[in-house]
Amino acid sequence: MFFVRSEEEIALCPICESLLEYHCRIIRLLRDKTGIINKYSIRILKCVNEPCPAKYHRELPDIITPYRRYGTSSIEEALTLDNSKITIAADESTIHRWQKWFKDNAVNIMMALLSVAATKGAIINPSSLEIQRPQSPVASIKSMVARNERWLNETVRVLVNSSKWVFNRSAFLTG
Repeated sequence: MFFVRSEEEIALCPICESLLEYHCRIIRLLRDKTGIINKYSIRILKCVNEPCPAKYHRELPDIITPYRRYGTSSIEEALTLDNSKITIAADESTIHRWQKWFKDNAVNIMMALLSVAATKGAIINPSSLEIQRPQSPVASIKSMVARNERWLNETVRVLVNSSKWVFNRSAFLTG
């Protein structure tokens, strides 16, 4: 089991910037690229500001993508490589769901990164905003976070810490 704890001495609420206090821990199961399940002990922190709309926050390392059971590096590989070159121990339907989720949400992710950059300062690469020939969504996001490797880790970290994570809302839609 891996215990997750931030290197920061003081944790602040990403919504209201008040202090966060330790509340409890939960166990999170996460598959790696080989299919081995690892256990992570994740702290849950509580915002001390009573009127804050987001009371509880999980302290996630960047290897964890919210609402996913595989590590971020596995998902990044599935989004970056051609299907014939993917080496993840995941079935084709799981990989297809990740690719569909990304395709459906890529524009929302890019807009969320722009929003964070506008409100928090220069988090994204300024040259990514220059007019260029059309790029794939993966290439555009890599350019925005100025990373070629671990680009999804950085994207997840920035968006989760700013409360702008784009998750799959389709489970909540009525038909």
